[in-house]
Amino acid sequence: MGNYIPKPIDLSDVSISEDLRELREAIAENTHEVWAENRMREGWTYGPQRDDKKKQTPDMVPYAQLSEKEKEYDRATAWRTIKLLKKLGYDIVKSKETPLYNELITRVREIEHANHCSQCGGVIFKHQVFCEHCGKKLDKEDFTS
Repeated sequence: MGNYIPKPIDLSDVSISEDLRELREAIAENTHEVWAENRMREGWTYGPQRDDKKKQTPDMVPYAQLSEKEKEYDRATAWRTIKLLKKLGYDIVKSKETPLYNELITRVREIEHANHCSQCGGVIFKHQVFCEHCGKKLDKEDFTS
């Protein structure tokens, strides 16, 4: 077991058009949802700091509320998945808009236009009084674009 050396498929030669960005976000969000669901089954809950003994993590929040740094992990996984599909010869073509697609696009666009906490960079929404990530009391300046 100690000799294991990961050998992911080289995807550096695969280009992805920017029109697949919404698909990337859909995969990234779902990846987070699957991760959170699995953690909950294992007894994990939200906590302001990661604590393995208490099984608490600050990432046990909806995807929209993750920091950009945390979202980037899921986005990178999504891009690699899309690139692998293309390298394996699959074409990715959206044939129609579905209710699920429309719901997702609405969430993606809300995330794109959300504000970020000036202290930690976490996503914040106008109804919040405190940042759910760092606890900072929010004021008007936090909600300017």
